[in-house]
Amino acid sequence: MMSMFECPFSLHARISKRSVAITSSTRSFTYSECHLLVEMIASTLKMKGAQFGERVALVPTKGFPAPLIFFALFRLGAIVCPIDSHLPQVPFFRLLQALSPTLLIIPDEMECPEIGHIVPIAFSQLMQSAAPTTPTSRVFLDKGALATCLFTSGSTGSPKIACHSLGNHYYSALGSYRYMPLQTADHYLLSLPLYHIAGVAILFRTFLSGATLLLSDDLGHPLATHLSLVPTQLYRLLEHRSSCPLAKHCLCGGAHLSQHLYERALSRRLRIYPSYGMSEMSSQISTHFSLGVLSLGHPLPYRELKVGGGEEIYVRGETLFQGYFCRDGGLTLPLDSEGWFHTGDVGAYSAEEGLQVFGRMDRRFICGGENIYPEEIEGILGGIEGIERAKVVPVADEEFGMRPVAHVKSNRRLSENLLRTLLNQHLPKFKIPTSFYFS
Repeated sequence: MMSMFECPFSLHARISKRSVAITSSTRSFTYSECHLLVEMIASTLKMKGAQFGERVALVPTKGFPAPLIFFALFRLGAIVCPIDSHLPQVPFFRLLQALSPTLLIIPDEMECPEIGHIVPIAFSQLMQSAAPTTPTSRVFLDKGALATCLFTSGSTGSPKIACHSLGNHYYSALGSYRYMPLQTADHYLLSLPLYHIAGVAILFRTFLSGATLLLSDDLGHPLATHLSLVPTQLYRLLEHRSSCPLAKHCLCGGAHLSQHLYERALSRRLRIYPSYGMSEMSSQISTHFSLGVLSLGHPLPYRELKVGGGEEIYVRGETLFQGYFCRDGGLTLPLDSEGWFHTGDVGAYSAEEGLQVFGRMDRRFICGGENIYPEEIEGILGGIEGIERAKVVPVADEEFGMRPVAHVKSNRRLSENLLRTLLNQHLPKFKIPTSFYFS
């Protein structure tokens, strides 16, 4: 049974029936209730065509019942492929085509026509059948089974699809709460989207420990004992809240955390833990748990880290992803001869000072926790009539860390409003340059 672990809903329904698994402003669900609901959703999805080893696209919200849909699909052995609903239509459909899923599960408010063989299913359709009155007593999940396919950007700006096993997520959670424990009375705020690896990690940390997932848009929610934030969220929390939540633990990662913002958080008595992670390592890799000196700490259990040639950071371990999804349905895992994954990040590590990250080996920069590749924006600008050359560079920003600006050489008169309108058809808002400089 070492290759298996019990589904957290069946586990905690047995050992602590009244423990609350999910709570929101309107109602709460115990682990027993969620165990029944997960079985009902899994049964419905099976009838709709979800099968073992098949990819199922999901447009997740941060509300109910999105977290349960993940585990319903895990029980079926299907692979969850979360997609950002805020993407413009063209890239959204492009991602669907890359995945070629059998089903597309969407929120009720989202309008999505049938796309070829892909059948759309609304959240409410999953909840219409009656829940079983006598759930299966114990449900086990295979650590080796592929569980998720998550989009992450490569150095060219083209989306890559990182695939993870249930074991990757399982060991990521176990290593995380070795130093950041969760108890049944704790509430972990679902502060990050479920189409990001960090959001999925919150689900596993919370449910495996038997704690409560808190569904709220309020970063300063008084019930929150555990938080995961990107620096932009931390900035907004400090700017717009007169008092910070008395959380036991607050992870902060996904982008550069400035010394000034770190010290502001500490001065507001927020227990902030700077963290380094990535999709390819199932989220968290290292974390600095001592308050005071800013670093990214040390590798957590089930992870290994070293600095290799050219000061590039190498990683491996039980949380290392299974590989990038290929068009032919296979996986490719780019490792060196010793099994290390080369992150492309440049830094230094010592047992005394922990990890320091200096930047990227390529041109990537991060805006509010999101990756930006200048080449992607430049390519779209270069396709606009009249533009001879475009160069996008980052500029420092207190709230977002970095924001893009564009330098454009054009043989005709163009306005910023026109360029923004054209870019909005292809890019999410955070990738739109804040300023345009013409020559």
